[in-house]
Amino acid sequence: MGKRVVESVVIVMGVIMLVLTSALIIGSLIDSGSFTSTLTGTNTNETLTAVDNVTVSTFDIITTYPLATCTLSSIYNATTGEIPTAGNYTFAGDDCTIILSNVSEFNEEDLNVTYGYSVPQQKIGGVDATWIGTQFGLFITALLGFLAVIGVIIAIVWLLSYIKPLFSEKEGLQTFAGN
Repeated sequence: MGKRVVESVVIVMGVIMLVLTSALIIGSLIDSGSFTSTLTGTNTNETLTAVDNVTVSTFDIITTYPLATCTLSSIYNATTGEIPTAGNYTFAGDDCTIILSNVSEFNEEDLNVTYGYSVPQQKIGGVDATWIGTQFGLFITALLGFLAVIGVIIAIVWLLSYIKPLFSEKEGLQTFAGN
């Protein structure tokens, strides 16, 4: 029985080593810049409704790509075509947002904006590599926890199989005492 236990421990350790090696290889590939790309584009004449000086107005690209950064190309009143001067609004490129200033004459009016955007992406063949890496990491963590529990159970069973003969009448501890 002892030989079978040793063989199974060797097999389990071999599988653990293969899984950990695979995790390291996949993790290093995903963390490298090999799969990093940037998606760029332009949205023309997007209408922002009732822009004011209290609430920040967010460009539509953020709903599709929350990590997008924007560069504002043009802004004008959707009704009259007037172009607000830079003092009439504050634009935040990192958030793709705009808010009017307190003195703006365009308060509560619709504005058309044209902007470029860029989105950092980490994809492999259209599949999000970051998500896969995260899920794979969670899987490896769960697998190692499971294997640790199984290892403890195997160790207890193995230990009990060696301790049990110590208490038998034929080969037990009493044979050492000379009884």
